[in-house]
Amino acid sequence: MPVEQGEVQTVQLLDGPALAVARIEAPLRPFLLVHGESSDSSVWGQVAGRLVEAGHEIAAVDLRGHGRSESPGSGYDTDTCADDLSTLLDQLGYTGSRTPIVAGHGWGANVALSLAARRDGITGLCLIDGGWTRPAWRYPTFERFWTSAHPDTELGLPGHDPIVARRRSIAHSVFLGEPRALFPLVGVPTVLCPVVPPDGVADPDGGGTATRTGIAEALGGLPRARVSWYYGKGSRLLTSEPGRIADDLLMLAADSEPAVLG
Repeated sequence: MPVEQGEVQTVQLLDGPALAVARIEAPLRPFLLVHGESSDSSVWGQVAGRLVEAGHEIAAVDLRGHGRSESPGSGYDTDTCADDLSTLLDQLGYTGSRTPIVAGHGWGANVALSLAARRDGITGLCLIDGGWTRPAWRYPTFERFWTSAHPDTELGLPGHDPIVARRRSIAHSVFLGEPRALFPLVGVPTVLCPVVPPDGVADPDGGGTATRTGIAEALGGLPRARVSWYYGKGSRLLTSEPGRIADDLLMLAADSEPAVLG
């Protein structure tokens, strides 16, 4: 069942924006699915369908300023969006025996990492093509990072275009972020799904090297992590490899269930 066929709820957060959540109820442990920057919950459609077929509930959220969610005038940074999700989990009743596995893609992985590091009540964590990146290691200034990530965006637009201003705010929080400080705070099983160029393929911008460095740092800091390597383009991963992503998530779900003593 595609995520678009789920019940779309508008959840008014306490002291926060109204978030749109595509939710499909099922008996097994929920997954909270978090999209990347300039995306929305629909990107999870094929993956979510496979999770539901396996019996898991899913809640795919549109982050503030994205998709069908409210666009407040501020709060476009990783930690604030993670705080939104913490409130959302309480209001959805995803607590106790229904604590979710959280999966994030791209910048959504940064948000998921922040959530898992700063909140109890997460059962498992999946970071897909993000969450471990440290752009300040590769770029001397934020503007260099911004123009590299958004080469078609004029620097003069942020004061006039609220969408560009929001994107810059998100990018700035990623640039300043320090995931190495968060890794030791995540005590739940974690799967890392990095995307790198295949062996023998050129890596002219150094993105593959930076990803491998970030994964090594993540494995050194996360207490309970494993890696599932992907090859190709990360921005398309959820639609190009939905079956494999779903398999990684279902394996994580099995690893995350408390052991039953016989």
